[in-house]
Formats: sequence, structure tokens, C-alpha cells
Amino acid sequence: MSHQHCYGQMMPDLARLEYNQRLRGQAFSVLASSQGIGVQSLQMDVDPAGWETCLACSDYRTCYDLSMAKLVLYRTLRDTV
Repeated sequence: MSHQHCYGQMMPDLARLEYNQRLRGQAFSVLASSQGIGVQSLQMDVDPAGWETCLACSDYRTCYDLSMAKLVLYRTLRDTV
């Protein structure tokens, strides 16, 4: 099967999250701000143009499912280690 280059990447790959660096997915981005010890703020943003691109894509449903599966798997691994 052939998919768009962004297939399964609606959300950012949280395994690559670093402090004070915005991490982007196709439709969402996150930023964990830190000034010393710990995280002072978390920010999640929606890219309206990216979201519209996702909605218009013929692979939207399966891409969304894969994006969510990756997110759940990451959280499960993070919470069990």
C-alpha cells in the first residue's frame, strides 16, 4: 500500500520530546517548557491548516487510528518502565 509521507504522524512522536523545543506532528504540536528542574508548563497546539489537510486526505481514518495507536503504546511503555 502507498500512503502519504505523513501517514500515522498526526500527533508528534512524544518519545522525541525535549524541553524547550516544539515537537510537531502533521496536525498537532507540543512544547514542554523548563527553566531548571522539572517542567513549568506544557502546551499543546492544533495547526488548523495541517488538520484540514488531514481531514481532506483519503487515508484520514486509518492514519488517525495509527496515530492514536502509537500514542497509546507510547503512554503504556512510559507508564510501565
